[in-house]
Amino acid sequence: AMVALLGSLVELDKAGLLDCILYLSGVSGSTWCMASLYQEPDWSTKLETVKNKIIERLNGPGVSWGDTYKKLKKYWESTGRNEKDFSMTHIWAAMAITTYVKE
Repeated sequence: AMVALLGSLVELDKAGLLDCILYLSGVSGSTWCMASLYQEPDWSTKLETVKNKIIERLNGPGVSWGDTYKKLKKYWESTGRNEKDFSMTHIWAAMAITTYVKE
């Protein structure tokens, strides 16, 4: 979904239609693309640069399991170690994101 949204935006830009978009919305992997876009304030005029940064990150080295664990531990501690605010879903998400999105 991340790559699909990026590809769609690139093609809209090539067709001269990217300026017609007023809002973006997404779920799951497409939001990973959107988060990368929004790191660049003028992303719509610098789409090629943003695209290259995403490609570079996806091809780059992964996040170590130690760093993944540290991030999970920090999040768990920030929830007050409340089991209602932290679940296996958080662990799965952290593993998926660090493995595939490399963040």
